[in-house]
Amino acid sequence: MLTMSQINHIKDLSNCGYRISEISKKTGADPKTIRKYLAQDDFSPQPSVIQEKPSRLRKQTWN
Repeated sequence: MLTMSQINHIKDLSNCGYRISEISKKTGADPKTIRKYLAQDDFSPQPSVIQEKPSRLRKQTWN
């Protein structure tokens, strides 16, 4: 995972006209990773979904 400063640097290089292979050589990041971050618009983390699971313990009724 890249830091925001690295992602911003990659986006800046892309906006300056550098190709993905050139950005890869300059930053040391894999071209697939560069493509992924260039295609991504929103970098906020996805909220985790917590699913309620039924209890494995049977409810007991005490007299």
